Amino acid sequence: MKYAISLLSLYLFVSTYVVAAPQEPSKEIQSKIKQLTKKSWFSGAKDCSIDNNKAIEVYQYNANSYILRQNKCLHYEAPFIYLLIGSEKALLVDTGATKSAKDFPLAQTIQAILASKAQASKKPLELLVAHSHSHSDHIAADSQFTDIAKVISANNLTEVTKTFRLPQWPNNLANFDLGDRKITVIPSPGHQKEAISFYDPQTQWLLTGDTFYPGRLYTRQWQDYVKTIARLVEFSTSHKISAILGAHIEMSAQNGVDYPTGSKYQPYEASLVLTVEDLKTLNQQLVKLGNEAKRVKLDKFIIYPVD
Repeated sequence: MKYAISLLSLYLFVSTYVVAAPQEPSKEIQSKIKQLTKKSWFSGAKDCSIDNNKAIEVYQYNANSYILRQNKCLHYEAPFIYLLIGSEKALLVDTGATKSAKDFPLAQTIQAILASKAQASKKPLELLVAHSHSHSDHIAADSQFTDIAKVISANNLTEVTKTFRLPQWPNNLANFDLGDRKITVIPSPGHQKEAISFYDPQTQWLLTGDTFYPGRLYTRQWQDYVKTIARLVEFSTSHKISAILGAHIEMSAQNGVDYPTGSKYQPYEASLVLTVEDLKTLNQQLVKLGNEAKRVKLDKFIIYPVD
């Protein structure tokens, strides 16, 4: 009997570690990520007065996952916005850098997408609006959603921890269900003290806002940021991650070369897609720096402490 129990214990021990170890994304996901990696986005214009591109570029990744980018001629930050749709609810991550619905019809664009989904499923979807953090280029269009969605405040840490049920911030995770699609919320302070990241197991995306993206990684709380990146690396060891997607592109396709702040024309941008290996590279550099908050330029991003 003791022998049988020992075998069972060994089986459970081994099974736990087999399950916990992340595997390669499926061939279908790898194919989609390859396309996304090569995606060339609207990158502004030399003369914005004659730019004819839409205010919002919409990229449909799969049937229920969308990436939207604000036109750089409308706002130089050109933030990326993510729409994830479940069977009961949809999640919009960030609302961009422009308030005006006339200039930047984000709510109208999202409603049109959700209306087409509701027509197909014959079931209306509740819309949740959340944020990677509360800087102005990520919350500007919140007012467009006041009457059509539940807008989750990102303005203070108390609201964030209460809403997402994160009582042990920043050391615990939270999950919420969109209907057959559970999203994980990961506290990510450092760029801003209330920052969070989102993990979607369906696409295997890790959405990191301004915490990690191909650009200048502005770091305001240095030690918090160092710990956040270490936690994200740890998270990646037990979850399949096909791509790490942030909120901006500021790097050019030439390694280590970024576009100046305020650029409204970036004709040779780096890819939006970063990888777990890129995250590990950042973590290794931060470990080397220790307590020294120092600017370091790497191929795909720049560590950029600010006062």
